[in-house]
Amino acid sequence: MKLINSYRIKQRNESKSILSKLDTANRKVLIIHYSCESFYDKAGYTPRVTCIGVLNRESNESIVFSLHLQAQKHKIDIHNMSKDDFDKVEKSMLDEFYDYSKHHSSYVWVHWNMRTASYGFQAISNRYEILGGDKILIPDSNKIDLPEVFSKYYTYSYEAHKPNGQLLNLAERNKVSTRDALVGIKEAESFEQKQYLNLQMSTMRKVEIIDRLLSKFESSSLTHNARLKEIYDLTIPGIYLMAKESPIFLLILSFFSFVAGAALEPIVQKIFGTG
Repeated sequence: MKLINSYRIKQRNESKSILSKLDTANRKVLIIHYSCESFYDKAGYTPRVTCIGVLNRESNESIVFSLHLQAQKHKIDIHNMSKDDFDKVEKSMLDEFYDYSKHHSSYVWVHWNMRTASYGFQAISNRYEILGGDKILIPDSNKIDLPEVFSKYYTYSYEAHKPNGQLLNLAERNKVSTRDALVGIKEAESFEQKQYLNLQMSTMRKVEIIDRLLSKFESSSLTHNARLKEIYDLTIPGIYLMAKESPIFLLILSFFSFVAGAALEPIVQKIFGTG
């Protein structure tokens, strides 16, 4: 039994447990981020994947998989592509990405909110299957959702969502460059406007931002928006729950309450004339 326990302490310990994967990975860690078409007005179609960026923390080398590059490899004018051209280029891009994934399946993949069928590893996999590729999955046990770690460690108020989303807001708070990084809706607009290089630059900048924020967290130098009171739940209900779950803490709290009461008793008696 732990001497002091509470819901918030459990959450913080869970975040540490998640990040312990990095210690056992022996530097075999990848940072990943990607961009895609807008989720809206797709009439039921899955948004195209437009760019995937990966940083290998072991070698500090970045690799990019993008429509922009694949079109050039296939000698296709990306500004005048048909639907079939887009499918061919996207499939080729994802072929390369999953070939890379197969050779790095044992690595730990650190990402930012890539956890749903709308946006995430599953969304990329679904898109690949739609284009005729074989389903390839990266083990969930090898993934770390960094916002989940921050939420458990600092609470969900670690950063505000407005105006630019938690990733870019947190980067600016920590003086990490956000140059070339676009908010999600601007990335979707860039795709519609055929500004594919801007998409690629934005994706790679966000990969770098995630890496920098993780480094700051590892060195205990990450600046955040959460208050100490929230992090440790230093409220009357929070302290009550901590005491309820931790008999030793209850004993310590009772002792200090007794000492405080004894010290204040003469003052109270003097004020109210009860001595």
